[in-house]
Amino acid sequence: MKEILTNNTSETQTFAQQVASFAKPGLVIALAGDLGAGKTTFTQGFARALGVNARVKSPTFNIMNTYVANDFPIYHFDAYRLEETGAQDQGFEDYVGTDGVTLIEWPQYMKDLLPKDRLELNFTRGAQDDVRFIQVHGIGSAESIEEKLCLLI
Repeated sequence: MKEILTNNTSETQTFAQQVASFAKPGLVIALAGDLGAGKTTFTQGFARALGVNARVKSPTFNIMNTYVANDFPIYHFDAYRLEETGAQDQGFEDYVGTDGVTLIEWPQYMKDLLPKDRLELNFTRGAQDDVRFIQVHGIGSAESIEEKLCLLI
């Protein structure tokens, strides 16, 4: 497991661009961390790197937003509101790990739908406002992404 330190929003989005350089359809990225930890900021940089020009925002109230990237769709989930109901039987499995890249904020509330191959990013706030520690853990085939990121940083 690798830990990345970012000192501001710009650095978090630059890291997201590096991750996006390894993105391909089927990739699932689980984004864990407290409210305001940088999950949506990461997603904004990731989507921008893949050619999304639309405004990227947290899909808290509609649970999923879809963005059109250059080569494939990006499915952005915010599972926070699924804490009590869960994600099963809601059709989300039609998106997770399919023809696009899936980013899931609050993945613990969709754990039954998480594939065995995924990239897990855990965001923690630092002592200063914009500082973030991001733990990177590749599971299954996504382990190669973690290894490649370690070489870049």
